[in-house]
Amino acid sequence: MLANSFAFPEIDLSLSISVILALCAIVSPILVAIINNIHHTKIRKLEIQQDQYRNTILHQRDVFENYLKHAGRCIYFADSTALKDYGEFYFAALSYAPAELRGDMITANQLMLQDEWEEATPIIESIATKIHRNPHIM
Repeated sequence: MLANSFAFPEIDLSLSISVILALCAIVSPILVAIINNIHHTKIRKLEIQQDQYRNTILHQRDVFENYLKHAGRCIYFADSTALKDYGEFYFAALSYAPAELRGDMITANQLMLQDEWEEATPIIESIATKIHRNPHIM
């Protein structure tokens, strides 16, 4: 007797399917939009990081190119303007230089300050070669 009093109500199958399809039609585009926005945000962050890295590399390249240009100008024609420009870029380049270049740069700078241009020339040439081989600079 108790079993008959707890009978489940009859559910219209076509109504249930219609409700489920309607819910899917509403929820599905929302989920796709959320997933698409998350993906787009991640891609944009990667693009920003790549742009920052590229700008950093270009800036460092510019600093090292100017350092080498002004060091060469000092070696071949050392006037007060050339020395001033060299000094400006020497410290900027030194701040970006990897450890393997710093010692040579400091040695070349000391020789150049003592007007020992012939001794500084091969060191500057060596620095130029090392800069060119470094993939993080050039």
